[in-house]
Amino acid sequence: MPTLVQFLISVLMLLLFVQVSSQVNQFLYAGFKDIGPNNLTLDGFAKIEKNGIIRLTNHTNNITGHAFYPLPFQLKNSTTGKAFSFSSSFVLAVVPQYPNIGGHGMAFTIATTKDLKGLPIQYLGLLNSSNVGNFSNHLFAVEFDTVQDFGFDDINDNHVGIDINGLKSNASVIASYYTDNDSTKQYFNIKSGKPILAWVDYDSSLNLVSVTLSSTSSKPKKPTLSFNVDLSHVLHDT
Repeated sequence: MPTLVQFLISVLMLLLFVQVSSQVNQFLYAGFKDIGPNNLTLDGFAKIEKNGIIRLTNHTNNITGHAFYPLPFQLKNSTTGKAFSFSSSFVLAVVPQYPNIGGHGMAFTIATTKDLKGLPIQYLGLLNSSNVGNFSNHLFAVEFDTVQDFGFDDINDNHVGIDINGLKSNASVIASYYTDNDSTKQYFNIKSGKPILAWVDYDSSLNLVSVTLSSTSSKPKKPTLSFNVDLSHVLHDT
């Protein structure tokens, strides 16, 4: 198991759009400088910096930090039980204390509770040794992983993965994005400290999760990673 090295994670902007029947539920954070406790829930070592970004962790070993939208969303049709489509976009940066040496990364997640009993290091603050992989977790996550954990069959120490109820990714790919009219794949280092733009989308009609990454604000047409899954069997109603 690799040794955890101190690192910082900064989330610069977050947008989530959830389609609920004929209505639209959404929230937008254009920075976090003036966000109050009623609009964002932080725990662990997470804090809002003076420049308006969220720092999820600091250079202390074996710690976690969470930032959650504080109110529940209706995620499924109450009549059919079908999960609604959703889209989210955010900017993140992983800033290691030492160049090219990172901690275990971070994750975007939709969970049944803000009070996750997750452990640090390889559990990414989401799960722990007693519940990892359980269907009762009802957890969806996209991980940005910077340590290769052989116990979870990680493909390398610089990858993006789609996780359902566990941390052994259902689908993963080396960190990359498409450029040049979506014909060229550009690989990048998650822990470079540079901003990474990410879009996480779910198409309920296709049962398709797509993760699209870029180094600019322009969203590539071709996603970095896609995975077919019916989230109706994963997500709770809220």
